[in-house]
Amino acid sequence: MSKIDAVNSILTRIKQSRRVVPKGDVVKVNFGSSLFVQQGWINVEGSLHSFFAKWPSIFPKTIYRLSKASEWYGTEGEYLSTLRNNEFVHHDLDYGLPFPDNSVDFVYGSHILEHLYPDVATHVLRDAHRVLKTGGRIRICVPDLRHAVDVYLSGQTEQALQWFFADSKHGKFNHHKYMYDFDLLKSRLEQAGFTSVERCTYRHGSVPDVEKLDNRPEETLYVEAVKDTRALRCGAVCA
Repeated sequence: MSKIDAVNSILTRIKQSRRVVPKGDVVKVNFGSSLFVQQGWINVEGSLHSFFAKWPSIFPKTIYRLSKASEWYGTEGEYLSTLRNNEFVHHDLDYGLPFPDNSVDFVYGSHILEHLYPDVATHVLRDAHRVLKTGGRIRICVPDLRHAVDVYLSGQTEQALQWFFADSKHGKFNHHKYMYDFDLLKSRLEQAGFTSVERCTYRHGSVPDVEKLDNRPEETLYVEAVKDTRALRCGAVCA
């Protein structure tokens, strides 16, 4: 574990039990967002970038340089602007989502679920169901396992393996721990309590701002689902 990851681990443990009370008529949460964000969303992610987002500029500038963020987030000015002009909650998803029950309208997670162990992913999805209001919608975007297999079968072995394994130079947040096709992701969402699970397409769906949030269309599986507690109660009674 790098020194940055070690410090970050201590900070997230300190905050693990907190609850953030969201404000506004429509509450939108982007979990595991990294710095790929849009205005109007609460971005929940566990790196030191978000922890120092509103600190004096010397701190995020230092993290920018130490973490080689220029490879992902553009110039230092663009990096600082993203931190200053968006809302971040520094939080380790191993502990779920830091919001009260029934307080969120939309949840979005792009290229994050595959970085969690399967049991942790299930816990996060169940927590997403908990924080969503009845009728709230979740959109999950993950690398498509079928696409990775097709790439492998086409003879592009090294490219296919990149979806399963990371180089040692990458931090812990860049390692894949599982992969999904539609059936696997649908099952995981239903286990978490969601209904109306459907496959969507790139930048199309019922969650706001997907035309800005979605990325990497060639390799990505897009799925949306709904929290419908009435359907859950009916299912429990009818089972």
